[in-house]
Amino acid sequence: MPALFINFIHPGEIMINRIAKAKRSYITRNVDLAVATSVCQGKPRSGDLILARVDRIRNHTRLENEAGRREHLYPGDEIIVAAADRYATGQFHARVPAELGACHLVAAGGIAAEVSQRNKGIKAATEITALGLLCDMQGEVVNLKQFAPLNEQPFKSISLERLPTLLIMGSDMNSGKTTLACAAANGFRQAGYRISATKLTGTGAGPDYWRMKDAGADRVIDFLDAGYASTVGMTPQELVDILYRFKADALQQNSDLLIVEVADGVLQPENRALLESEIFLDEISAALIAADGAIAATMTAQTVLHAGISVLGVGGLISKSPLSCDEARNSLGLPILELDDFHRDVTRDYLLGSLFGAENYATAHSG
Repeated sequence: MPALFINFIHPGEIMINRIAKAKRSYITRNVDLAVATSVCQGKPRSGDLILARVDRIRNHTRLENEAGRREHLYPGDEIIVAAADRYATGQFHARVPAELGACHLVAAGGIAAEVSQRNKGIKAATEITALGLLCDMQGEVVNLKQFAPLNEQPFKSISLERLPTLLIMGSDMNSGKTTLACAAANGFRQAGYRISATKLTGTGAGPDYWRMKDAGADRVIDFLDAGYASTVGMTPQELVDILYRFKADALQQNSDLLIVEVADGVLQPENRALLESEIFLDEISAALIAADGAIAATMTAQTVLHAGISVLGVGGLISKSPLSCDEARNSLGLPILELDDFHRDVTRDYLLGSLFGAENYATAHSG
């Protein structure tokens, strides 16, 4: 009787196959998952990668993958996400899970957290189970900070001041910040300038990243490239350190201008702290304000002006309402910018002249 040969599969290989077959989220776009060879138990920390199971589909019905496609979720799906906080007035306030087990998918980009507050206008969060932490061959937990391309680049802070930096600040979440940032990037690019577009704060998600690429920005990076799934709770110094790396990267890319969008609204705690931080204010050349109405535009612009940043104009959702534009224009005496304005020479001359300095811009423009 011939010998019976059975092909035993090592448990590690089984787990590697499970990791490979799991739906991976946008959060993991910089991660080499080949380093993840097992799933371990432990207490999650911000940025730790988690293998999770989808239990109940609620608010988030799809998961954005690393290539930008939103994949439909089904109960029983295994997904690769990251533990992180979330602060979103239109959705959830959530914290890193205290332990593995039942928690929530709080962002389509792939954030696992425990919800403490929910906007009553949306469904409850999709329910997931954090099965374990992804670990490498040495048993160390895989964290996003291990895959941060910006942190691999040395920079000299002395050279950063010469890069004009345009801040995009909004009145609230969904006030039109990214639309405004993309309009500026597209208009400046069409005028012949090399543009770096960035997202300094927020929760890791792809829509803003891909929209900035579609707008024609020569370089697009976000805080995920510095190793963070979320910037909730970070200090101004930590955020400025990320901004330094954005600027260094932009200079290495020979960009003429850096556009920096911050998430949420002007009253969000990290944003308020940034506007009170001298080290942050020193890095900003001027700002554009996105708002959804005249009162919001007035309050936001005045707050930014009071902080010491020059406000060049107002745009965003307010531009859809002529009457709101009239009210804001009369209140602030600032230009109200519609999307088409960024393709008009008179608007670009005004904005670029303010950012580069009228004399420098005129010399460069004439050349």
